[in-house]
Amino acid sequence: MKKNYLYIVLTRTGTIFSKAIGLVTGKKYTHVSIASDELLTQMYSFCRDKKDMPLPAGFNREDLFTEVFGACRTIPGEVYRIQVTDEQLERYNDVIRHFILNRKSYSYDVGALLPMALHIPYKTGNRFVCSVWVGFVLGKSGICHNIAKQPSLIEPEDFRSIEDAELIYRGDLKKYRSYIAELRADANMSENKTIPLYSDETA
Repeated sequence: MKKNYLYIVLTRTGTIFSKAIGLVTGKKYTHVSIASDELLTQMYSFCRDKKDMPLPAGFNREDLFTEVFGACRTIPGEVYRIQVTDEQLERYNDVIRHFILNRKSYSYDVGALLPMALHIPYKTGNRFVCSVWVGFVLGKSGICHNIAKQPSLIEPEDFRSIEDAELIYRGDLKKYRSYIAELRADANMSENKTIPLYSDETA
């Protein structure tokens, strides 16, 4: 029986905004995205609309080789996969469809950065930062996680400690798809089997 997975993608870009977040939080990764396919071609998050300007920003489909990521020579990151049920995957797809159809109703919550830095819970409404949105999506999809924080204070690196999340890649995400393709070229490797962890801390 085919297994279903969602993929949590942690990254750090070289943008001024990303560097500022890293300086404030002191954390390695400053952005998180979520995808429903192994090659991360259906990857979404809350982020800037265009690579050259931090605003406007909101719900966007992301790609490792275009826009902000495309402008990066390397993309230090980690990829985790979480096994989900058919029902959870269906609910996830419904949530993503909702945001696609209602994209203009949501925006990036620039004002959240200060209360998050001060650890002060706040109401999100129709505004999100990437990490709060990914946590929201998991909840709406019926996927429980063990992040012991008020939802509005969830940070990208909190997703590294989710129970049952399997780390499958650490390093330059520019090389991620070729790594997965090489694995799949092996006739003995199916998507349902355990993926050998690739780890390159030089990224």
